Amino acid sequence: MVSCRPYLCCLVAIAIAWAIGMLASWALVASGMLTANASLLVAIGLGSGGVAVAGGLPGVATEILPSRDESPARITFGFSAGVIIRLFGTVALLGLCSYHLPAAKKEIAGMILAWYVYLTSIDVVALALLLPRRDRAATTRS
Repeated sequence: MVSCRPYLCCLVAIAIAWAIGMLASWALVASGMLTANASLLVAIGLGSGGVAVAGGLPGVATEILPSRDESPARITFGFSAGVIIRLFGTVALLGLCSYHLPAAKKEIAGMILAWYVYLTSIDVVALALLLPRRDRAATTRS
């Protein structure tokens, strides 16, 4: 399954990482180590998770939709569309949270940035491990 649907596996990895991040942030708030408003934490966590999942959907769609060719353009399209969705979704989330939530803009921006870096790094590492290699084998010169 890993070799035939890397984007789907990556989407599952993002969902698991998001759930772990939400549980960890709730544990930090419950222990008193993080002094964030609970509604702020939930809104930013849910929004960031939604943006990350939405960013993975173009890649999953390229895997699910039937195609005759296995060109690298399909992989490039899925990744590029995901990056654009994640970028615009994060900016929209920042605007919505800054307007609707009663918190300092720096606090909101810091939380959104932390979620963005965390979930994007999971996405990039998972795709780097799962996508098939397109480069040639290394040759040695003697």
